Amino acid sequence: MIAERKSMKKKVLSVVLALAVTTTLFSACATATEETTTTAATAAQTEETTTTAEETTAADDSIYPLTYTDAYGNEVTIESEPETVVSVSPALTEIVFALGAQDKLVGRSSYDDYPAEVFDIQDVGPIDLPDTELIASLEPDVVIASSIFSEEAYNAITELGIPVVIIRDETTLTGMFGVIADVADVIGAHEEGEALVAELQAELDEITDNVAEEEPSVSVYYCMGYGEYGDYTAGGDTFINDIITTAGAINAAGDVSGWSYSQEALLEADPDYILVPSWGYDAFLETEPYSSLTAVQEGRVIAVDSNMFERQGPRNLDAVILIQEAISGANASAAETEADAEAA
Repeated sequence: MIAERKSMKKKVLSVVLALAVTTTLFSACATATEETTTTAATAAQTEETTTTAEETTAADDSIYPLTYTDAYGNEVTIESEPETVVSVSPALTEIVFALGAQDKLVGRSSYDDYPAEVFDIQDVGPIDLPDTELIASLEPDVVIASSIFSEEAYNAITELGIPVVIIRDETTLTGMFGVIADVADVIGAHEEGEALVAELQAELDEITDNVAEEEPSVSVYYCMGYGEYGDYTAGGDTFINDIITTAGAINAAGDVSGWSYSQEALLEADPDYILVPSWGYDAFLETEPYSSLTAVQEGRVIAVDSNMFERQGPRNLDAVILIQEAISGANASAAETEADAEAA
């Protein structure tokens, strides 16, 4: 009976993993198929942004009316600063809170769970197909969503005269700054956006200053999913790859593109450290063939908050720091070994 319960637990966990990975992949991979046509740039960073602002008066230097070409290629005009906003994306909701503009939020997706105050906001349903009638009843000035937002929901809301802005995804860590700037402009927090980007850039500079000048020698594997439904990780062309390399580590899956991986490749890479979402940590340690990996055998598998890695936003820098702290001892040991070898 114990064996049967373990087997059933692993099957259920595999289904959960598959669903979680599918949601992340749809959201993150949309960048590969959608081109944005942004025309403005922020002074705080060199990434292109997708906002085009017009001054309405010289007195208040307003950016409204604001015209934004979104991730769908739609040109959306917001006539005046929004007072009420519905965010149908956990990542975008986190950014709104980071901007200090949470009082504008009248609706959020079912998947929003950070910060805790988000649960006080009306739940409008899933990120791809929310309750459009409920959204309309909230009378938002604008709806912001990710590229997983369905065409059906988009059409239903825009037909009611409510602007919907699909905020672009990014494939680099610093691309997050452009996403923040876009959200800030769309919801009426332009100055707050500039300040937040400057603050995060300074924090990132400090983080990178702490990275050893030597070539990285410690490999890290980020596990997004595993088991009978497939293995998923962050390939070399993803923003999570940037998180890993910015921390001074080698992405064990950096030689592949996208998110799909294989058990054979993982066993061959045999990474020094493995990062696993906390909800799948225990089962990963017990499941073959993962349990035979050196990192598992030597206690170098770390349970992490996957949202900190997979949602583009300010907490990505916390993910960088987490990796830095995890591998700091290993890097020091490697440097010492190399120095001893040179001395000999």
